[in-house]
Amino acid sequence: MKICLFVLLGLLSVSVCEGAEKTSSQGESVYQKTVGELTVKILPNSGCNVFSIQYKGQELLKTPADLKEVAGFMYGTPILYPSPNRIRNAEFEYKGKKYSFPANHENNFIHGLVHSSQWKVTKEWAESQRAGLVCELEFAPGSQRYSLFPFRHSIQVAIEVSQDNVTWKYTVDNQKGKESVPFGFALHPWILYQGKRESTFLTVPATHWMESFNQLPTGKLIPVTQTKYDATSPISLKEFVIDDVYFGMSAEKPASVDFRDANLKLSFGATEDFTHLVVYTPKDEPWFCIENQTSATDAHNLFNKGIERASHLQVVKPGETKSGSVSLGIQPYPPTKTI
Repeated sequence: MKICLFVLLGLLSVSVCEGAEKTSSQGESVYQKTVGELTVKILPNSGCNVFSIQYKGQELLKTPADLKEVAGFMYGTPILYPSPNRIRNAEFEYKGKKYSFPANHENNFIHGLVHSSQWKVTKEWAESQRAGLVCELEFAPGSQRYSLFPFRHSIQVAIEVSQDNVTWKYTVDNQKGKESVPFGFALHPWILYQGKRESTFLTVPATHWMESFNQLPTGKLIPVTQTKYDATSPISLKEFVIDDVYFGMSAEKPASVDFRDANLKLSFGATEDFTHLVVYTPKDEPWFCIENQTSATDAHNLFNKGIERASHLQVVKPGETKSGSVSLGIQPYPPTKTI
């Protein structure tokens, strides 16, 4: 196993590996974690984004030509917090107070407040079978994110790499806060097709599809088997073009993608708090997105309407913390059988 820190010196990238002489720079640091044949690259200063996952030398994610483009939500694995995907009309109400955001997608606000922030690395580790780091971000007076979402708290994300898995564990820490923090947490991986689209098969073992208009859920849940969005059994992505929210995901039944041309399978495991999943499979693109979410798109507004089950808005009371995790499992397709 090799653990490396990459430091950007203008256009030059210098690799500083464990045991080598360390170089300091005012450029942005790229943290590389390699375990076995799996290599992960992370940019803490650009949203704590896992912007590259290479397995056996093959890139699995949509990556930018210039690392300056990682900040935002168009590459790698952006973190969406405290509002996964869209907020209708760029505002919501919670406990009688209204919160407004700058519209950045038509009249709506999309993808949260942390995907471009400079996260602080608070811990690193490297063992024989695993390696990782913890990044932290404060919501405190003086920051733009706090001015828009004025709840005093912090969020930590621990990213751990093993030989066939990458795990993101989030913790929302409200131990010093004086009011409840309403949030949703999600990952938005931009996944490259490995082989032909028609040979790529998706499985989403959800119970329901969320009715929506213009990618904004109404709160109505429809049994997924009664819709054209049913992917409870493997379905080819050849003609499966959607941008929709599923509900009723469980830890025992993760979503998965089989790249049958490449003999590769990805599994999108998550803890029980991740009840929702967004699938985005646009036509004529070399990538697609499978987004585990703890809550629905526009969860704050749905919750304010009394639609609590379908919104699944997460709330952390003062003095408490809340944690959950998402994992990307990588294995051969079909999976190797054990005797």
